[in-house]
Amino acid sequence: MLFLFLNGISAKCVAQDVDYKAYTLFVYNFMKYVEWPEAQSKGDFVVCIFGESPVQKELAGLAASKKLKGRNIVIKNISKPEDAAGCQLLYVSASKSGNIKALKEQMAGKPILIVGEREGLAKKGAELSFVTLEDDGLKFDINKKEIEQHQLKISSQLISLGILVN
Repeated sequence: MLFLFLNGISAKCVAQDVDYKAYTLFVYNFMKYVEWPEAQSKGDFVVCIFGESPVQKELAGLAASKKLKGRNIVIKNISKPEDAAGCQLLYVSASKSGNIKALKEQMAGKPILIVGEREGLAKKGAELSFVTLEDDGLKFDINKKEIEQHQLKISSQLISLGILVN
């Protein structure tokens, strides 16, 4: 089911007209197919957005209509890396992608999934980042080493759909 869903999403996304709904659906599936340690598996699931991005509005709409394994999804905007301490997922907007090194240092060893909006961020320390293919299809890079260092487990189904960068 995940395969069919994500294959449908990887349909055309024109670079000039980014489909943030597709980004949001990918993020929701990242939440579903990544496993957090037991201590982070209770209460609200907190998604922090670092910087301004149209994906925030889309994620807020998703959070209002969906739950994650029975948990409420809370969307929170943050302005500095240290504010991400209570998040399970940190979405780094393209405008803040230059801060990935500081974010990586601040989040070292913490069970926080860092998702980069900008291409190439998985190679620089994010766990996942979006990639627009030559045919304008949307995919994602996976930094499995970083995922493991953050005490997270990624589904083999999700790995098979992404592009491993290490």
